[in-house]
Amino acid sequence: MRRASCIGLSVVGAAAWLAACSSAPTTVDETVGSTEQAIDPLDPNDPEAECDVGRHDTLEEFSKKCDTAIGATVPDFDCDDGSEVPETHLSGGSYPDQDCDRPNVLNHECDPGSRFQVLKNDGTHMVVAHCRKKGLGADYGDIAVIQYNKQNGNTCFYQALGDLPAKVTAPKKGNGGENFPWKTPAGTASDNCVRCHDNGPFIRSPYISQLIDIPDAVNKGNVLPGSHDLGWNKTNPYNFVGADFQSWKVYEIKSTGAGAGCTGVCHRMGLSALDGAFSTTRGTSIALGPIATAATQTHKNAHSADSPIWMKPGQTTYNASVEGEALDVAECAQAIAEYGNNPRAPQPPSKCKIAQYGQGDTCRGGPKRVIINGATQSDPHDGRVDEEETVSECSTPGECPLAFCYWRTMHGPFWQKSDNSIPIGGTDYRGSFLRVYAADGAWKTRYFSDNSPAPGKAAPGGTLECSRFNEIQAIPNPDACSMQTSKLNDSDGTHYTQSATIAPAGQYLNILSGFIGNVAQTNIATTVKPDFLRVYESGTNALLAQEHVQPMAPLVQGPLTGEAYSTTCNAWSPAYLAKDVYTTSDTQLLSAANSKKGRCYITGITGAWSSTRNGGTVQPYAEIYVGPGKDVRLRVAPTDGSDRVGAYASCVKLK
Repeated sequence: MRRASCIGLSVVGAAAWLAACSSAPTTVDETVGSTEQAIDPLDPNDPEAECDVGRHDTLEEFSKKCDTAIGATVPDFDCDDGSEVPETHLSGGSYPDQDCDRPNVLNHECDPGSRFQVLKNDGTHMVVAHCRKKGLGADYGDIAVIQYNKQNGNTCFYQALGDLPAKVTAPKKGNGGENFPWKTPAGTASDNCVRCHDNGPFIRSPYISQLIDIPDAVNKGNVLPGSHDLGWNKTNPYNFVGADFQSWKVYEIKSTGAGAGCTGVCHRMGLSALDGAFSTTRGTSIALGPIATAATQTHKNAHSADSPIWMKPGQTTYNASVEGEALDVAECAQAIAEYGNNPRAPQPPSKCKIAQYGQGDTCRGGPKRVIINGATQSDPHDGRVDEEETVSECSTPGECPLAFCYWRTMHGPFWQKSDNSIPIGGTDYRGSFLRVYAADGAWKTRYFSDNSPAPGKAAPGGTLECSRFNEIQAIPNPDACSMQTSKLNDSDGTHYTQSATIAPAGQYLNILSGFIGNVAQTNIATTVKPDFLRVYESGTNALLAQEHVQPMAPLVQGPLTGEAYSTTCNAWSPAYLAKDVYTTSDTQLLSAANSKKGRCYITGITGAWSSTRNGGTVQPYAEIYVGPGKDVRLRVAPTDGSDRVGAYASCVKLK
């Protein structure tokens, strides 16, 4: 089963659809938190993922798979027919001790005589070859080919090293006898190309991109796809073909700190995982960003009009603030990678966001996951925090498989002091909320907290997941799914019991999507039912319901709003592996045997979700996680005291 590389939403009247564009395998996974068995990508060995790994292809088998998946073949070619990559203003002796205007960034060298050629580019199917001279005479020292389909993201890498002839036979002919000495797919995979190629198949450094300005290269069509296209690797799908490449995963890194100016504008900033481990030294975020913005670059002439700095576009010389943006992203990537490789390492800062967008083409990975202000905790703040994020993009919604979003983890605090007449998030609104909702043709999330003028509150957050309908069991037509939204509001906190019918029972998937204000504040005593907000089925109806008691000081009675949506897929009845499972501590949702067979999500919360501990640094949370035994579990904290909490969760069955 294949996953999609990006998701979007089409809205028609009262019906809304979340779509995942292209057939590239993807999850957007983010989980930080207290778990020692974190969910992908902070454990790249996602127990919910299922990939065809542990096997090897012959070169002929690999080439055949690539030709089929990509729709174009790698032909015989002659490196000498390529366009020479200029190395201007050479100085400093002979290779590899020379400086130049645009050194390569693979091995930080000026390499005169290297040649690049485009073997195919019709706008969709692309095959490029780079023949690196590496100081040799008539031969080449490193010949690499990338084969790519821009529409579905399928990608293949081929590699050869040594004293290599200029004339190259196609990989589909094999590598024995008189054929070119290509590495085996396992050998190429061991070169870890994805460690650098983590934001897309082509690295568009000044070294290669300069060919767009070279008449010989332009006339021969030897221009790297995406050269000078600022948005080239922003949303392009990306996944890897071949048994030896199925453990490769790629992620987009974002920061809400200084690095926000370095992400989301042009291309992705990438991070890779290979064989279950994140790279901590290489890639777009950790290495290339800092290299591209630094005051100096190895074997590069001083930044000038002849030798402009790599980043940002249009910039010629060094800018400290731009380097600061890149270093902020690198800090996030490094923290995420270290925590992902060792869950006992410090958790990444809450400013850091990670989203998986590509993996092996035989994988069915976990769903798209995005962390919103920390999976289970965030830092206290003064004043206002208001962050909205679009978590889905799709350039061709009509062509995109449909999907839905829900909360995998969440944390408080949830509270509200301002009057219900003040719009949530307005200038005078005092409170907090966490929402996922459809707007402007996309799924969006927003988290908010404004405790002015009092200091020290934390904003809520959680882990948002999105799953495709065509992965869910028994849906007759995944392209015919619709959605309806519901809201429950207590305008002043005095409506102690409320419920609203949101859908017929048994026909809809019911998602608790928004937590606004005082949605659950108290656990007064063991003999009193705790406050709750939840969706559940009762009789013939699915309900959105809340119940609470009047809180005692220092808590304040005030408004609350719960939001939900219900989605159905043309006479579909959802099948569950677990339904409305409740815990006030830790409980199993799915056994290890069923851990890959369901999608689990939070359906309700109970107890003291307005309270925090340790000066606001410890917030109440609910978390669906993978246990040490590879089962899927639900846990909450705190589990003791008057501020204890609880949560409900369900797991819908996959195909």
